[in-house]
Amino acid sequence: MEQLSFGDLEELREQITEYYETYYAELRDRLSDHSLGLSARVPDHLKGYRRIVTELGEDGAVISHWPAGQDHFDFHISPGRKAKDLVAELCAGEQVLAYEPGGDFGYYQISEPLQLVVDDRVVWVAEWTRLDISGRLDVWRDPEAARKAAQEDLLPYTSP
Repeated sequence: MEQLSFGDLEELREQITEYYETYYAELRDRLSDHSLGLSARVPDHLKGYRRIVTELGEDGAVISHWPAGQDHFDFHISPGRKAKDLVAELCAGEQVLAYEPGGDFGYYQISEPLQLVVDDRVVWVAEWTRLDISGRLDVWRDPEAARKAAQEDLLPYTSP
């Protein structure tokens, strides 16, 4: 990933903030629309407010979403740290993201808390509710895409 100027970093922070403000506003609008009848069927990891933590590593960004009393955005820079290592820290040390050094690993989303299951028993559940990982920093440019993503995330819970 190329070296980013202060202005580039600030622009990225603003894009990510606007993207997820739009995403969560759309989720909440739809959940509060009782004519859709969603809220009873929608899992808890799609409800409520979030602390959204962006960690920018040397080869990509890792964005974790944590339950919170109100929406809050943190932005951290971790030079010299690979995205796959940042993700492993959030996933009980498991290497859930594997890619060749210097390779573009694209965009990944873990849309619900990860669980570690051993012998049919859940032994660990992530405290975060969602994880977005990208080697491309243009993923969060379009707030309209965030609105569509929220609608798509609710599709499985809408009545036919």
